[in-house]
Amino acid sequence: MNSFFKEFGQATVSGFKSTFDFQGSASKREFWFFLLFFFVAYILVWVLDDVFLKETVNIKALPLGDLVPAGYVDPQVGLAVLLFRPVMFIPTLSATVRRLHDVGKSGWWSVLWILPPVLGWFWLIPWLLRPSRQG
Repeated sequence: MNSFFKEFGQATVSGFKSTFDFQGSASKREFWFFLLFFFVAYILVWVLDDVFLKETVNIKALPLGDLVPAGYVDPQVGLAVLLFRPVMFIPTLSATVRRLHDVGKSGWWSVLWILPPVLGWFWLIPWLLRPSRQG
């Protein structure tokens, strides 16, 4: 169990250190640990936001709000969630691009996270689950 938390911490730190690295690659384990951090942090921020802050905006009411996948899950958000999403956008995007490079795909496929909403995930996630490309 201790090695799980060690790897989780290393992958999280590595993900943030590589925020602006869109050229390299990320192993399957590194990517999924970073994504696990994203989801755990998002849930914590969402709970804190829901308990302590008022809902401030309806994401679906924003311009292009229908293209934001999280708007389908929780369209009414407070300030904490509203700030968390853009702060985590570039680190998550770069991790996805590096992971796609690791399986031999173009990083441009990462646009499937948002276009078309949710449907692109069915194409993207199997690639992200592939083992690393050899060589």
